[in-house]
Amino acid sequence: MANNNQLMNIIASAHANNNSPKSLYDLSLKASICSLDGNTVRALDRISRLPELPRNLLIDVYEMMSQQDSLQDTLLEELSRLEVFARLVRHSPARSKLLGILAALMASKKMLSSRLSEAYVGRYNTKQTQDGDDGDEADEQQRREDVEEQEQSQDSLDERAKKLVQEYSQLQIPDEDVASTSNSASGRSMASQTMSPNHELELSVITTAMDQPGSAMPDAADDDLEELNGEELQAIDLGLRLGSFLSEAGWMQESISVLTCLNERLKRLPPHKYWLVMRLDCLQRLLYAESAHCNFKLAQRTYNDLMELKSSINDRVPADLVAITYTQISAMFFARNEYNNSHMWSLHAMRRLKHSATPRIAIDVLRQAAKACVVKRDFARANLLICQAVRRAREHFGRRHQKYGDTLLDYGFFLLNVDSVFQSVNVYKEALGVRRGIFGNMNFHVAIAHEDLSYAYYVHEYSTGEFSCAQDHVDKAVSIMKKLVPSNHLMLASAKRVKALLLEEIALDKMADGIDEEDLLLQSEELHNFALFLSLEVFGEVNVQTAKHYGNLGRLYQTMNRFEEAERMHQKAIKIKTDLLGPFDYEVGLSTGHLASLYNYQMKKYREAEKLYLRSIDISLRLFGLAYSGLEYDYLGLCHVYETLHDFEKYLQYAHTLENWQMLRGQNITQNKFSYPAIEQDYSIDEVKNKFFDSCGRSNDSNSAAQMTEAK
Repeated sequence: MANNNQLMNIIASAHANNNSPKSLYDLSLKASICSLDGNTVRALDRISRLPELPRNLLIDVYEMMSQQDSLQDTLLEELSRLEVFARLVRHSPARSKLLGILAALMASKKMLSSRLSEAYVGRYNTKQTQDGDDGDEADEQQRREDVEEQEQSQDSLDERAKKLVQEYSQLQIPDEDVASTSNSASGRSMASQTMSPNHELELSVITTAMDQPGSAMPDAADDDLEELNGEELQAIDLGLRLGSFLSEAGWMQESISVLTCLNERLKRLPPHKYWLVMRLDCLQRLLYAESAHCNFKLAQRTYNDLMELKSSINDRVPADLVAITYTQISAMFFARNEYNNSHMWSLHAMRRLKHSATPRIAIDVLRQAAKACVVKRDFARANLLICQAVRRAREHFGRRHQKYGDTLLDYGFFLLNVDSVFQSVNVYKEALGVRRGIFGNMNFHVAIAHEDLSYAYYVHEYSTGEFSCAQDHVDKAVSIMKKLVPSNHLMLASAKRVKALLLEEIALDKMADGIDEEDLLLQSEELHNFALFLSLEVFGEVNVQTAKHYGNLGRLYQTMNRFEEAERMHQKAIKIKTDLLGPFDYEVGLSTGHLASLYNYQMKKYREAEKLYLRSIDISLRLFGLAYSGLEYDYLGLCHVYETLHDFEKYLQYAHTLENWQMLRGQNITQNKFSYPAIEQDYSIDEVKNKFFDSCGRSNDSNSAAQMTEAK
């Protein structure tokens, strides 16, 4: 025992001595780790006493253990104890290392995420608690011992109670606990049930209630602390932290299990001053995990729970919490392709954002509002918001932090949409590097980054026909998703959709060289039909994502010389998009141009093609201006139409227009011109809001363009 204490003291002394070289601490740490290997009494004793170490030392010990295969099973058992994990997850400086430890264990198939979620649900499940008399006495005894051990730990329950209430009362929601909105970074569009007609009324009611001016919450009273007893505080605090940690780490299903358990527990608590705040906090984190995992049925239920709280909203709800809740609702509608609702909720979030907001909340609100502006083609405001989010993430968290990687994905999405494709590829590459550095290779967030980079490469390499980089990254995305989600999961379908687009283009290039690649086209058709089937099953017919799948099949059938089927697919896409988005939306113009190409080059319906080309050009000029890259295909198509019809006057007119476009496009490329250069000015939140809302009523007269194909 004396030797054990001496070793622990050496580690602590080496860490605390600023004059000691780092190697001394490392050597002490390695010596301690070596002493843990084996099944001797001494090794087991030292392992059992590890939690006695200060948290800053304990996390280093666990990190080194995670890197040694022989100690991973031991580490799994240690971290599966909720009391041990709770100490570390509450320690902000240990956050990044804890994520790395989890990633290392999961990569070795040590399922810490499921062990933790099962442990939490097993202990705090409301039904189990109610039926406790019928439960196993040994389990009950273990729970009592765990509670006693927790009370004796460094942070007593009384102290934790005071800290938790103080955090809420001072509007200081812990930075590390607020769920981010990363998955929507890629702009992938998934949808679910449409809102019922009365939801607009509900929205205005809850918005009015939440937007009432209020001050900071009053100090906690003694009776509130009594209501929030130690066991309940432990369940609430750990549930919020564990649930958010798991979703941040990419293990969404486990996060959903924890937060759902906590939500049910909160529902059954007697009313007290902080019940509403805690319930909202739990629900917004749960909504993020469900939306990110594309579980839109559960997300709809969580959204409904939020709507039911509208009559209970009062001025004690922190502005930070309201802002992030609005943002998560916006992200849910964004993922469901309901862009008007997403944009509306993002505006509400921006209004509630205060200058005192924590950096993490400010970044997430700005990111989501930027994405909502992108899909509404409001690029100037999107640029303002996403540039401010990137700058804040870089300066506050650093270039290796997950929050910076998440924000880069959103910036790449913006750049791809404003025709800065090469820049977008570089940003996506950096984002992938950040995520791989944190999570390794086998991770949900890493798969999404691979898919986003693959699509950016696909757009960038479209003119060259060299898709090797795009294919490499999409294959990695599909491989990871196959191991992490069910075979019918929407995220797997999204990655397969990108792969289908690549297979089609590769087949086209080989066919141009006289090589028969029917097998590649059939593989592409199978992948597209798989994505369409899931879209219809989850979203229904009338949804933007479903329309995009119809458009993808239309292009594929055109390549496969199945022209009547291609025509039906394009017509379906145009009708759905027009009904949902209006006649002058970018998506409508895109599908219109594809149908024009079919009529022009395959079906010889030249007059119909002429009308469609002119309509597509009109939409592009309205939205993007003269330099839009997609105009090239429409101008070339019109030249072919007029040449075939022997209308040489119009042929010369559009041939000249095409030359002017090429000159303008070439100037922009050679001079490295971008319609939306990065904004590096350090604006305050109030300045960002003023600039944002001052431009709300202005029309977007951008001269940039979106190089988006039917795939997204």
